[in-house]
Amino acid sequence: MKLFSLLLFVCFLAACSGTKQPAKIQQPATKTVEVAKKMETPASDIPESYKEIVFPPFAYTAPFPADSRVQISEKVTGYVIENRSLPLIHFNIFFEEPHVTDSLQNKAANALLSFMFRRGGSEKLSPQVLDDSLEFIAASLAGSVGTFTSAISVECMTKDFPQLMELAKEVFLHPAFDSSALEIQKANAINGYEHRYDTPKDILAALDTKVNYKPNPRLWTATAEEYRNVKRNDLVALSKGRFQRGRIVFALAGDFNRDSMVTELKRYFESWPSDKPDSSKIPPMELSQKTGIFLVDKDITQANIQMSAPFVKRPHPDYYPTAVASFILGDGSFSSRLMATVRSDNGLAYSIHSYAENSYRDQGRVFISLQTKVESAALAIDLIQKEIEKLAKEGPTDAELEQAKKTLIEGLPSLFDSPASTSILFAQGDLLGKKDSHYIDYVQEINAVTKEQVQQMIAKYFDPKKMAICIVGPESGLKDVGTFTVVPLDSLDMRQ
Repeated sequence: MKLFSLLLFVCFLAACSGTKQPAKIQQPATKTVEVAKKMETPASDIPESYKEIVFPPFAYTAPFPADSRVQISEKVTGYVIENRSLPLIHFNIFFEEPHVTDSLQNKAANALLSFMFRRGGSEKLSPQVLDDSLEFIAASLAGSVGTFTSAISVECMTKDFPQLMELAKEVFLHPAFDSSALEIQKANAINGYEHRYDTPKDILAALDTKVNYKPNPRLWTATAEEYRNVKRNDLVALSKGRFQRGRIVFALAGDFNRDSMVTELKRYFESWPSDKPDSSKIPPMELSQKTGIFLVDKDITQANIQMSAPFVKRPHPDYYPTAVASFILGDGSFSSRLMATVRSDNGLAYSIHSYAENSYRDQGRVFISLQTKVESAALAIDLIQKEIEKLAKEGPTDAELEQAKKTLIEGLPSLFDSPASTSILFAQGDLLGKKDSHYIDYVQEINAVTKEQVQQMIAKYFDPKKMAICIVGPESGLKDVGTFTVVPLDSLDMRQ
C-alpha cells in the first residue's frame, strides 16, 4: 500500500510540473485578412534598388562653444556640458605652460615625467594605494606634460567626483616620484628604446622625421644609458611649477547640475596654486625642404613608402581647398583616384591614402603613404606621380567634387559624438585660438571650394618635384625606383 501511494504521488507531481501551454490568442478574422493583403501587395514607394533611395537633405548645425563656456576667473576658462544619460563625469584640465628640454641630459628625465606624476604616488598615497583606490571605484586618473600644454584627465562615477577632484590635486601638485615606481618606468623606457626600430612602420616614421626636419630639441631622443641614469631628484627639479603656470582651460561633461557645478568649480580653482609663467621659447619645427628618394635598407618583402612635401600652418586660406583636393586624390578611400588606380586597377597595394596635415603649431606637410611589393614599388610611385599630374592638369569631375564636399561635411557630426568629446574639442580649440564660428565656417569653406582651386592646390602642394620620398625596404630590390640616398638605421636617432 505504501509503495502504491508513493507511486501515485510521483505521478501526480510529474503531471503538475509539466509545461503549461499558453492559451493561443485568436486574431479577429477581418484583421488576419487585412494583414495578409498587405503582405501580398508590395508598397509602391519601395524602390527596386538601394541606389534609388531618396534621403532628406543633410542639415546639421554644430554646437557653439560660447553656449558651453564659463569664465571661472581671469586665468581659468571652462566648457561645461550637462548630460544626465549616465552617472558618469569626464573632467579634463589643460594648462598652457610651454616647455622644451634644454639639454640632452634632461631629455630622459623629461620623457619619464608624465608617467611618474601618476605612477609615482603622492606625498600621502603610495603608488599601490593610489592604484587600488582608483580600481576599487572604477575610476581613471591620468596626466601628461607636453611641449605646449600639460593635462590632467579624470573619469569616474558621479558619486565619486568630489573625491577624484581632490585626488587630482594631491597627485599632480604633490607628487612623490616613488623610487621603485621610477625603476619600473625606466625599465619600460629602456625596453621601448631597444625595440624602437622593430617594425618597418617605426623605421619609416623615424626616417621621415630625419629627412624632413632640421635639428630641433623637440625631436631629441634619449638613449638607454640616459634612462638608466635618471634619479628621483631629476624629476623633482623638472616638476617644479608644473600644472601651475599660465592659463587654465578645462572641459567638463556628465551627470551634474550645471549651475551647482560651476559654483563648485569656482571654489576648486580658487585654491589651485599659481606659479609664474614659464619663459621658455618653443623653437618652431623647421622643414629641411629636401627632395629626392631616401632609403633605409631592410630585408622585407613589402616596401613601406611615404611621400611628403611642405604645406601650411593654420589658419591659412589654402587649407580647406587642399583638404578637398587631398580627399579626391587619396584621402577618400575607395572613392579616391589613388585607391582606384593603384589598388583597384593595378592591384599594387591593399591601402593607399593622401593627407593634408592640420597643424596650428608648426608648418604642416602633405603626405601620400602606401605599402606594396618590393618588385612593384617603382610602378606604384610612377602611377602616383602620373595621377597627381593628371589631376593638376585636368581638375576633378563634378561628381568627384560633390562627393568630396558631401563626405567632408557629413562627417562633421562625428566630432561631437559625445558630450565629453564635444567639451574637449572646445577646450582644445580655445587653446589653439579657434574662433567660436570655426565649425560653422568649416561647412561654408568646404562648400565654397571650386574645381579650379582643387587643380591649383594639387599643383602647388602635391608637386612630385617638391616631394621627399622615404622608403623602407631591401636596397638590392629597389634599384629601379631611381637614384636614392641610403640612410643608415643607426643614424636615425635625433641627437642634436
